[in-house]
Amino acid sequence: MLNIATPRLSSAEWQDVKATLSAVADCGCGEPAVAGPVRSRIGHALDAILGPKKAQPVTLAPHLHDVREFLCESGRTRAIAERHVPTLAAQGYSRAQIEALALLGA
Repeated sequence: MLNIATPRLSSAEWQDVKATLSAVADCGCGEPAVAGPVRSRIGHALDAILGPKKAQPVTLAPHLHDVREFLCESGRTRAIAERHVPTLAAQGYSRAQIEALALLGA
């Protein structure tokens, strides 16, 4: 969990944060890439026996790609991915909303 205070946001701002988190919930950024043909064959065999483990991630709207990258990096590093903050701010997110995204998305 990130070590930041809960940001003060209006109800509308929290709704925007919630909607954004919901939109990128199935981004799959935490899933490791399948490595090598043996692992791939084992995965296909298990899918055939048990069924596929998960559907393909939902296609994101272009403006959410930056949010997904921010959340994935913030989650991996357990710190606010500062290099993405200017891009999110340019999309209209306030610093408090960005901190809330990082806090809730980590």
